[in-house]
Amino acid sequence: MSLAAISGDSVYNFGEVLATPIVGALVGTPNEWLGELLRCFNRGDIEQFNMLVDTYSNEYFAQPALKLRHSFIKEKLALLSLVNFLFETPSHDRNIPFAAIADRTRLPLDQVEWLAMRAMSLELIKGSMDEVEQILHVDWVQPRVLDNDQMSHLAERLGEWSEKVTNASHFITDQTPELLG
Repeated sequence: MSLAAISGDSVYNFGEVLATPIVGALVGTPNEWLGELLRCFNRGDIEQFNMLVDTYSNEYFAQPALKLRHSFIKEKLALLSLVNFLFETPSHDRNIPFAAIADRTRLPLDQVEWLAMRAMSLELIKGSMDEVEQILHVDWVQPRVLDNDQMSHLAERLGEWSEKVTNASHFITDQTPELLG
């Protein structure tokens, strides 16, 4: 199941895969690295992926699904890195410079436009690009099953939003006492 999810053409939501008890069965086995690889894909963590491939290169490249689709797997991870980056970015601040995307995805700047178009064609994101200004404008990111770290990040963002709403409410109340009193 791990190999199919990692190398499959249409699996871009690893939270669902990680939620299954089958992945837990890998713990303590020689294939435990596959579970780590799945978690790495869920986070879009390119550095961790490179470390795992280096550490388990014999095991990784012994798997035909991974060996034959290695270029595709790296592309998929770059897409997941972009999606996770956008998830972490507040929705009101999703005008992302290509340079920031290149930095996060570890891609050359001239490949960011292609990555964004690929993410849009797969309906992982919706938005538009300003190729002159090299900005990606993102309106929507595909919903996903979140792990505990992602839930904590979301809870933090909701807390910030709640604080802004409270401050706006206090401001309106202070500025318009005759309307509300």
